[in-house]
Amino acid sequence: MSKNQDDEEVKESDKISDFKPSSPAMKDWKNKYLDKEAKEPVEDYKEDKKKITEDNWEKVLASDETLSPNQFHITMCKILMAMAFIGGIFALIGYILAPESCSSNEDTIFESLGITIFVLSAVGIPINIIIWLISNFNSDVNSGQIFVWTLLHTGAVFLCMVLFAEYFTQDMFCGCWGFPGEDCS
Repeated sequence: MSKNQDDEEVKESDKISDFKPSSPAMKDWKNKYLDKEAKEPVEDYKEDKKKITEDNWEKVLASDETLSPNQFHITMCKILMAMAFIGGIFALIGYILAPESCSSNEDTIFESLGITIFVLSAVGIPINIIIWLISNFNSDVNSGQIFVWTLLHTGAVFLCMVLFAEYFTQDMFCGCWGFPGEDCS
């Protein structure tokens, strides 16, 4: 390129930006970097970005990995049932490790974690009932299936509550039931 061609290109690019280089090196730099940016229209970029986003969104919606509301509820119920059982097992392990603990600062990590996990699973019961009630008004969701899984989850929590009751409630009573005349000291 001759010096005159460079000057003409710089003059054209000066119309686009306010940067006016004085040295040949700066003119080359401007031609190399600033002119490329100025030549790319912003609107085309926005349209391309919007098209890519829409294409990706369609792929996500068409994906087999996207769960239907019923499949999501079934998965959630299975997780909550597993949490109830695992919480009971952890409470049992905590009780075996420290059977005479009567205060919360003597509890093992298993007992604390087990009771917490079980309680979180039990909190899922009213949430499941609310989901079932809402599903009755939504024609896209199989309410019967949601009702069955709500009952299964509730049954699993009550079964775990019965099986592991002693381990969940050991700190409440510590061998003293509070009957009249009983020495609880």
